[in-house]
Amino acid sequence: MNRAATMEGLRALMAGKLQLAEVPPLQEAHRLNEDLCIDSLMMLQLLVWIEVEFGLRIPEEEVDPGVFSTVGTLLDYMEGLQSASHS
Repeated sequence: MNRAATMEGLRALMAGKLQLAEVPPLQEAHRLNEDLCIDSLMMLQLLVWIEVEFGLRIPEEEVDPGVFSTVGTLLDYMEGLQSASHS
């Protein structure tokens, strides 16, 4: 899955599973908390949905809070998980 498709998948999760009222077309610079109104509980839910929908395994002990800074940092993290699962 390429980065644009992953970003659109994230947007669909945010709108559908997190039930955010308005999710704009995502940009890498969007801050999850400040711009998209995703609080800490929603971030945990988002991690679970990322595992389910993208088939990624997220090791709990390795999640750096910086991963949730922006859409771009979250995508970078997801790409790292995809690379690890394919090696």
